[in-house]
Amino acid sequence: MLVLVAVQYTVSPGDTLQSIAEQYCQGDDPRQVAEFREGIRELNYDVIGESDVWAGLVLEINRWE
Repeated sequence: MLVLVAVQYTVSPGDTLQSIAEQYCQGDDPRQVAEFREGIRELNYDVIGESDVWAGLVLEINRWE
């Protein structure tokens, strides 16, 4: 049974939305990772909008486990 888990992730220097999505996405299909990346953006849109992330930013990430 899958459960939706909310995770807080503090962005490290050098991180990008893409690298974070690659770390947390459970598949490695590029389309799946791109969808996951945009899901992170949507969940945190009030903070990051269309820009990329910066060190020290705390992101909310939802994932199925």
